[in-house]
Amino acid sequence: MCYSVRPYAAPVNNDVTNATQGVSVQADGSNDSAPPPPGWLRRAAERVRTALVDTRGLVLMLVADLVTVLGAGAVWLALGGDPAVVGVAAGALLAFGAAMLPLIGRRNADGEPPLWPPFVLVVIPLAVLAVGLPAWGTWAFLESRHVDVTHRVEFALDPPLVDGETAVASVHTDDPRPRLSITFALVQHDPAAPMCAPGSELTVTLKSSAGKNQARTGAAGTEFAFALGPGATDIELSVRLHAEQGCELDLSVASAQLDD
Repeated sequence: MCYSVRPYAAPVNNDVTNATQGVSVQADGSNDSAPPPPGWLRRAAERVRTALVDTRGLVLMLVADLVTVLGAGAVWLALGGDPAVVGVAAGALLAFGAAMLPLIGRRNADGEPPLWPPFVLVVIPLAVLAVGLPAWGTWAFLESRHVDVTHRVEFALDPPLVDGETAVASVHTDDPRPRLSITFALVQHDPAAPMCAPGSELTVTLKSSAGKNQARTGAAGTEFAFALGPGATDIELSVRLHAEQGCELDLSVASAQLDD
């Protein structure tokens, strides 16, 4: 009887080991030790780097930085920002962007331009807009609201008022608006006296330093509106009473507000 000897065959595994590289390759061709794909931030930086390799793209990005930073600084100044603070902030951002230019021109060991310096040039205007637009929106919302100054009106008068007498009403505000709306109230000084308040009228005059006084006449409860102009912080009104002879009235402010 003859026997044939077969060589021993080792079990076959789906993993093929590369002894020289120490890399395990699966049967489906995937690589266990392959580096993970770059995150969204790195992918964005790579796109920016590719876009700014061209000199034209780099110049356009620098112009965008200048326009954004200087424009935001101009708006900040117009809204009442401190010139020193605005200048330091704008100068620091521009200096930081300029410091990226020498780094962009360098090359790494593979001859590729650096990854992050070009990305910084894009981040600067985006950061300015991300901070500036919400701040401007908040300011615009606050500025659009009226300012109630009802309890800030001060009178120079000796009550009660009689026909022909004038009281001076003054208002100071640190939050000026170009328009004042004010309503006065008249009540009997002596509740037991004959009623005369309903037929009384007021002539309210806004005193202007330019000599262009604005006068309005109406009954108590009428809303008197005056154009103040920009930046008016001190307002002075003269209020003249027209009433029946012997009628004594007390003057007060029902409402007063500043708005646009």
